[in-house]
Amino acid sequence: MEIIGIFGGTFNPIHNGHLVLAQTVLDTMHCAQIRFIPAALPPHKTTPAVTATHRANMVQLAIRGHQQFVLDTCELDRPGPSYTIETLRLLRHQLPDQSLCLIMGQDSYQQLPTWYRWLELPDYCHLLVVHRADREPGLSLHAQHRAKLVDITDAPHAFATQAHGLISYLPVAPPAISSTHIREQLQQDSHDAGADIPQQVLQYIRQNHLYQTQAG
Repeated sequence: MEIIGIFGGTFNPIHNGHLVLAQTVLDTMHCAQIRFIPAALPPHKTTPAVTATHRANMVQLAIRGHQQFVLDTCELDRPGPSYTIETLRLLRHQLPDQSLCLIMGQDSYQQLPTWYRWLELPDYCHLLVVHRADREPGLSLHAQHRAKLVDITDAPHAFATQAHGLISYLPVAPPAISSTHIREQLQQDSHDAGADIPQQVLQYIRQNHLYQTQAG
């Protein structure tokens, strides 16, 4: 059974930290692909001022040339808040025979009880929680997940053996790059604004005059 990594977010804008994380998960878990899924209306964040279409276009530019990185616009194609559970239900319908691996940071994992129908997530996917450089090492599990934990050394085989229902912790933190900081640099037209984003994404931002008057 192939493992499909599910990488959601606002990608506002996508940056090198996102790409390094995706590659790390791809290599560690031996994924067949990583699907980047930009959120149209993120339930837990202010809706970005930059449109979902622009953010999806930037993702497409950033992953060009990475054969195993795929843009999935399913959250842009449906109305209402971009609830993860609805995305997973759709993907499970589309990929009934694949193992789905939802990638999330430690901060997002700790906030899971605030997510819509969060207890149902393991019914559709595995959870791969990634360490953040600004957090203490290790994972404080929600009680509902304690019996589902698999060590990261065993996770590639375990995730590939069943389609959903497990959780693992990846102790490697991606580069600590902040989309907020990038937006602030772009607003200020700083010479360092493009240091943490792919060059083709920076060109797109400047061609379309994004992030010039808003921090969203």
